[in-house]
Amino acid sequence: MIFAARFTLASALALSVATAASAAEVTNTIPAVTSTTLLKTSTTWNGAPIVYSKTDQPEIQSVVVEIAPGAATVWHKHPVNNIAYILEGKVRLELENGTTREFQSGDAFAEVVNTWHRGVNIGNGPLKILVVYAGVDGVPLAIARDDIQGE
Repeated sequence: MIFAARFTLASALALSVATAASAAEVTNTIPAVTSTTLLKTSTTWNGAPIVYSKTDQPEIQSVVVEIAPGAATVWHKHPVNNIAYILEGKVRLELENGTTREFQSGDAFAEVVNTWHRGVNIGNGPLKILVVYAGVDGVPLAIARDDIQGE
């Protein structure tokens, strides 16, 4: 019985060494998987703390927003949390109080919530922004402001 246990242990060790060698060969032929953190923050781009909505009807949406060179969005606010990643171009975000911040291709940020703002394409080409909303079913992603559309 002791011989059988030792033989089984020796066989298992030999098999694991052979498997590890085989895995090493496969690893060398397949590119490594990488992970890049795009954003880690507890505040929106203007420094306001992120506050999560409590809901029994959560909804995730991802949207690509495209803005032509020199164009701007209407003044609007988001009633739900969202993060943005600039796929292409350069944007200036503006708040009513005059606060601005610029982002370009490769930048990520947490968008302001319940705050009137707009985005202006300040690049020479198209602006493309991937936006991921952590919203609530039935609640709009953005609300346009009627009294100060574009300036």
